Amino acid sequence: MRLPQAVVPLFSWPLDAILAALPGEEDPLWELWSRRQERFPAHRSTRTIRFIWLESLEPGVAPAIERVDDASPELQAAVLACGEAIAGHHGGRVARLMLTEMAPDTAIPRHVDAGDLLTHTHRCHLAVVTNPRVRFEVGDESFHFAAGQVYEFDNLRRHAVVNMGDSRRVHLICNVLPAERSLPEPAIDIII
Repeated sequence: MRLPQAVVPLFSWPLDAILAALPGEEDPLWELWSRRQERFPAHRSTRTIRFIWLESLEPGVAPAIERVDDASPELQAAVLACGEAIAGHHGGRVARLMLTEMAPDTAIPRHVDAGDLLTHTHRCHLAVVTNPRVRFEVGDESFHFAAGQVYEFDNLRRHAVVNMGDSRRVHLICNVLPAERSLPEPAIDIII
């Protein structure tokens, strides 16, 4: 979504509950779903755990919002609470909610998000695990997202991420559909 500036800090969020339930780097949960990485080459250096997933926004088509219950109940509760807080901040509805992990010494190349879902939602990040050598490049500016801080960024500007540190980077990513574009509540969430 187009913003007046590249990155907007929104609010702080306590990380204890997410960190206590966060799967380790070797946990197979990180490997269960790889479609994002296969479909979008820019994200090949990441691994994803999905919690809420709306594939796309299509006029006249009822939304099929998936609630994915692969993670432990503790991790689900912690992540969903943060997602709801972000949605509440924007007065909208969570359309996508996921944890993404980047290994050390990797990068997401410069790209611009496309498709109605990504261009018409607030794209927000909560840095869960980071290190000083993780940089988020948006337009011609460079940012370090501090752990425990929720940020919204303008994903219609060219952006990239580099992790030149010795440890992984994990972010919670939440796409919020604004109230003025909000979809009707689906009759049933699809639970996988």
